[in-house]
Amino acid sequence: MRKSVLPVTMLIAGAVVSACSAADSTRPGGALPMTVSFSTAAPTGAARSTSTSASASVTFTSGTDVLVITKAQLVVARMELARSGASCTSTAAAGDDNMNEHDCAALEVAPTIVSLPVDSSVVSGLSLTVPAGTYSALEAKIRAVRADSDHGAGSAAFLSAHPELAGVSVLVTGTFNGKAFTYTGAPRAEFETSFSPPVVVAATPTNLTVHVELSRWFKTSSGALIDPASAIGTGANVHAVAENIQRSFRAFRDQNRDGHDDDSGGD
Repeated sequence: MRKSVLPVTMLIAGAVVSACSAADSTRPGGALPMTVSFSTAAPTGAARSTSTSASASVTFTSGTDVLVITKAQLVVARMELARSGASCTSTAAAGDDNMNEHDCAALEVAPTIVSLPVDSSVVSGLSLTVPAGTYSALEAKIRAVRADSDHGAGSAAFLSAHPELAGVSVLVTGTFNGKAFTYTGAPRAEFETSFSPPVVVAATPTNLTVHVELSRWFKTSSGALIDPASAIGTGANVHAVAENIQRSFRAFRDQNRDGHDDDSGGD
């Protein structure tokens, strides 16, 4: 059985949205606002400031090695909310903005760039509208968009606007031991977070925060820093960094956008 996935309409620059099937009478009605914020700070501890930019930098040290990250970007190829009690799920390829969900009506979303905060802030990266209702899970896919793949007009527009991101799902810039680097990789990250209790989209605007553990991206299992230059192309640490990125995502309800999980004692 496939469980029904209701659409998320991304209203961020570069997102192309179109309906792929008519709404049915069982689906919740009324488009209401929702934001998906992103944080790279630890989700516990002191309260954090909010921001609308990611212009600062973050520094990590291990022994004599120093890693400074000044920019970190993701290509979000797909993001969906699952309605509580649904009976089917999306299996469409990420970034396929010509998908046909058959009995699973959906809105199609073109690939979108998200700039992660590289300080202690929580950045509202995506402004959405979703039908009123109760939702049990958030699913997102981080994928590279490739010029040799036929994903539809939205993906073509993305590549036209961002040719430097063809075949790239993650871009990071900074310095390692004082030497500038640009990491471009194509890790395929997919995460699905279940909400308990379910998220109710009603009159009050809803915010979900995606915590990205940026601190682990360029680290070995023992905590030593990885030179990002060694994780590019055929470098020795390509797979290690890709796996670190794949395991670094977690989403949760965060109404006041302070980076704390509202369902685990955060406030």
